[in-house]
Amino acid sequence: MKRTTLAKTVIPATLLSAGLLVSPRTSALQGPPPVGGPLPGLSINEMQRFNAGRNEFTRNFRIEDGLGPVFNGVSCVQCHGAGAPGGASPNLGVSVVTRFGGTVNGQYSDLENLGGALIQSRSLREIIPNYPVPRETVPPQAQFVSRRITTPVFGMGLIESIPYEQIKALSDPDDADKDGVSGRMNWVFNPGTNRSELGRFGWKCQVPTAHLFSGDAYLNEMGITSPSFTIEVRPQGNSIPAGADTVADPEDFNGARTNRVTDFMRFTAAPRGNQGSIEAKALFASTGCASCHTPSMTTGPNPVAALSNQTVNLYSDLLVHDMGPGLADGVRQGEASGSEWRTAPLWGLRFRPFLLHDGRATTVDQAIRLHGGEAARSVKAYNALPSTSRATLLTFLQGL
Repeated sequence: MKRTTLAKTVIPATLLSAGLLVSPRTSALQGPPPVGGPLPGLSINEMQRFNAGRNEFTRNFRIEDGLGPVFNGVSCVQCHGAGAPGGASPNLGVSVVTRFGGTVNGQYSDLENLGGALIQSRSLREIIPNYPVPRETVPPQAQFVSRRITTPVFGMGLIESIPYEQIKALSDPDDADKDGVSGRMNWVFNPGTNRSELGRFGWKCQVPTAHLFSGDAYLNEMGITSPSFTIEVRPQGNSIPAGADTVADPEDFNGARTNRVTDFMRFTAAPRGNQGSIEAKALFASTGCASCHTPSMTTGPNPVAALSNQTVNLYSDLLVHDMGPGLADGVRQGEASGSEWRTAPLWGLRFRPFLLHDGRATTVDQAIRLHGGEAARSVKAYNALPSTSRATLLTFLQGL
């Protein structure tokens, strides 16, 4: 897909002074990048694309842009804003989405004929009186319902650039080493390439690339079609009434918008927290946390120098793990079962007001204690720590 390169980018002075946008004349940052800032070492062209993508990420969409007929938000930052644009859910009032599924003839189904698998909780009826398409609701036929907060998109280019072989080396689907941890890769269908690919993003590693993440969000969260997703969502599984959708599909007709958001996510730096003491890191390993939350991996060679051969301190193995019945939502995505979840990257943890997939935890201590399944041994080890050691570990995690 052809990408749009902007000849000139107008940058608000307030954003430059805050460190959130960087002048395209500057190809590198001095010191660690601010949260939500660009990767160090971007070229002038890449910096322009980052700035254009950030502007796209923070803009509000209108009906004439293709918003609706049903949607969840009017901008990307509305749901990805904790800490900075690109962050996790800033609050549970506007940035929680609902997924559902069920069983049909003994097989799991997204129940697409009923509007599945994602609820669009708003419609243009908020803007246009008597608009013929109402917001969606969970149908009574749904057997599994999952409320989910949004994940941060910081450092997605780095995650995307980690070679498949590194992730595969961490997988142990049959628990061959008998440590109780059996993480596995989630293979998902990519409509852009028409093949199955390794999932890396989303709560269940259900999205393989940053570009697909962008296009999927445009369609399912804002109702905007693009060259990657050309067909409108069918509200509650029904056809859109004639005249209700006045913007020709694809509404992002040449993919420029989705490409700009992809650039922002790919070129956004990883959050940099404290490095932690030797004692804290030893506790992280001895309790078994590092068995899933792998402290670091390395990117491979990349045409983008800022993404090439970089250390990625994401604290995740990018695998899905069975987290037990307490965290299970029953919803399947790709090859991930209803009780499996991606190991959530811990970088930027200090910016997240809510933890776990549904935001039920508001402290790191709560989140750890709610782990189950493959993490049960780690929770037991954590609970057995002396209070001073537990405080040391929590201080380290809360500063990531």
